[in-house]
Amino acid sequence: MQFSWRNQGVAIKVALFLQHQGFSKRLLQQLKYHGQTWINGQPSRLIDQLPASAQIQIKLPAESGDPLAALSSQPLNILYETADWLVLNKPANVASVPGPQTGTDTIVSRVRGYLLRQHSENVVPHLMSRLDYGTSGVLLVAKHAFAQSRATTSDSLMREKIYLALVAGTVKVEHGMISLPIGRRSDQIAGIIDLAGKTARTEFWRQAYLPELDATLLKVSLHTGRRHQIRIHCQAIGHPLLGDSLYGGPMNLEIQRPALHAWQLIFNDPFTQRKQKITAPLPTDLQNLLKSKHSQ
Repeated sequence: MQFSWRNQGVAIKVALFLQHQGFSKRLLQQLKYHGQTWINGQPSRLIDQLPASAQIQIKLPAESGDPLAALSSQPLNILYETADWLVLNKPANVASVPGPQTGTDTIVSRVRGYLLRQHSENVVPHLMSRLDYGTSGVLLVAKHAFAQSRATTSDSLMREKIYLALVAGTVKVEHGMISLPIGRRSDQIAGIIDLAGKTARTEFWRQAYLPELDATLLKVSLHTGRRHQIRIHCQAIGHPLLGDSLYGGPMNLEIQRPALHAWQLIFNDPFTQRKQKITAPLPTDLQNLLKSKHSQ
């Protein structure tokens, strides 16, 4: 994979210039030993000076993914795609990444299968975040290591994700912030509120009350990214998610997974310099719950 830039500033070392473009130290090492660099068409090194107004071109080495890693031919619901990114609508009850109990069908294996069919070569997808097994919705995937590096070494990506959650009972406040630290016990899957745990902040806005379900629809934004954060915080304020058996949610309302959907992703694409706002349609189980004629 190749990229090129023109140095619009003063003369600078190649390595430092590339760091400003979003190259991590690890990616620079890979470029140094296995990639190629040119200045105005002439081979160069990372320690060379890049003159003002000069053109620099780099070729990254192919990523060495595990050739034995699982591939899946199951379909992807693609909401947005460029040469650098995939934005997916993840179905519920599919794991984001491989694990001891996930089997071979995960989001990673589906993306690998899709990219292999597109490019006919081994490709390593990089999930920029994860969604729980039972959570549906928008998921951002970097197609190559430089996209991941550029997103994680600078603030250029500026991600914001909005969730929709159906919780038990009547949430009386229109807007709230839950600031409770989260920890976990080594012998349990569920997380807990723990004063010695990690800082966690969840902001929510009440959208509607559904009297037939005795449930409230919330719009939720995460200010931190702890595992099970929305589920733990909603339980902590007395309003567990419908269908969330792990955290005490009601299990008699025709949904057997946490009623949580990553609804919208807003991010600045550092490659196109454009702001993207992508919405993931609700899955059927949540649509059916929200069809209550008596919602208020």
